[in-house]
Amino acid sequence: LEYEAAAGPTKFLVGTEQGSVLLCNRKSKSPSDRIGAIYPGHHGPVYSLQRNPFFLKYFLTIGDWTARIWMEDLKTPIMTTKYHSSYLTDGCWSPTRPGVFFTTKMDGTLDIWDYFYKQNDPTFVLQVCDHGLHTMSVESNGKLIATGATDGSTTLFEICDGLSVPQQNEKQSIIQMFERETRREKNLETRAKELRQKEKRDAGKQTRFDFKDENEEEKLKKVEEEFFAIINAGEEVQSKEVEI
Repeated sequence: LEYEAAAGPTKFLVGTEQGSVLLCNRKSKSPSDRIGAIYPGHHGPVYSLQRNPFFLKYFLTIGDWTARIWMEDLKTPIMTTKYHSSYLTDGCWSPTRPGVFFTTKMDGTLDIWDYFYKQNDPTFVLQVCDHGLHTMSVESNGKLIATGATDGSTTLFEICDGLSVPQQNEKQSIIQMFERETRREKNLETRAKELRQKEKRDAGKQTRFDFKDENEEEKLKKVEEEFFAIINAGEEVQSKEVEI
């Protein structure tokens, strides 16, 4: 569950066991409008969900083997991490750097992603313990991180200034990257919609052609029956004349 008053005092996000995220509004006029949007994406339960503290329309989800970044107005993620060999269990944004987020995995590792520098791989990978990490939390200054493992142990460590102190022009660069990826996804969504509409139109045309062919076959069959009826009638008349 994710609630941030600045993003809307009546709006909140809910992660489901089916891998979808629901955007809900508790002040909707009708029950059917209480779920404003559904974001399907993960192949398993959503374990973590958080809005970016600097850009509230964008939020992070953790589930299956990936972390995904979404824009509230789109039904598909704008950015997705690579598929890991181990299941992801938790994650959150850095409270001090808009392009940094953290993820934990069942193999006991903590990944630190810094999208200001690279997007394909984590900037730093730390093997915290030999047991699976289950949860994590970051302090408000972004320096201290606490992780909890499946064996009940807790680990507290400090990260360097390079991963916790805001970089020059970082905020502007990150929002430009998010907006660029948002435009790309919108274009892909528009193109997919156009293709679906084209398929419907083509299917409708094919149905009309099939109906037309059926009508023509019925007409030909009727003409053929009338033709043979005339011939049979003529043969009967000839046979009667011969008898006379």
